[in-house]
Amino acid sequence: MYWRVRKISPDQVMKTYGVHAICIVSVLFNLVLFSKANPAKGLNTEQKTNFDTFARNVTRHILDGCFVTYEASMIQLCFNGSKSELGPQAQQTLVQMDEVIPRTMDNMRAVSRQLKEAKSVSQISIDDVKMEDPTSQGLVPIEVGGRVVKHSAEGLMGPNGFRFKYFVGIAKKGDVETPVVVNFQDISGQAPQQ
Repeated sequence: MYWRVRKISPDQVMKTYGVHAICIVSVLFNLVLFSKANPAKGLNTEQKTNFDTFARNVTRHILDGCFVTYEASMIQLCFNGSKSELGPQAQQTLVQMDEVIPRTMDNMRAVSRQLKEAKSVSQISIDDVKMEDPTSQGLVPIEVGGRVVKHSAEGLMGPNGFRFKYFVGIAKKGDVETPVVVNFQDISGQAPQQ
């Protein structure tokens, strides 16, 4: 009979279609691996540009000594709630370093008044930004180097070289992801890494 029903054993199916099944499983496995690429493997061009811009902005805010922009810079750095550029550990490190940034809003206003009285301005020149691959914790190490010159009624100060190292992570608030400096190091006395 033409429509005869054959009994097919699993052994026969494996012999006939086994290679096909293995290839399909392999392709699916590779697709899953590629779609879930590990972010710690590297950064794409857009991410590098965003982190570069962020590191330059944070550096300008930390070194800002201009009476016109000082308060806005400090608010962006540490008094902007969940949108602050510095995480708690980086903030504490900078406060302890000869009070590079103010502890409180009152301290910030006092420093701002001093800068206004002295008519202080600053010029910040960022010479290089070096970015490394993310660490195992997902933090991006970024080194920023350059010079800063401050001028006030008291005279000219500088140019002084600086070299900072930031460890930048991503803070997620709902659907919004923003970079934040998790850890900060002042490596101004060290030679730049190649």
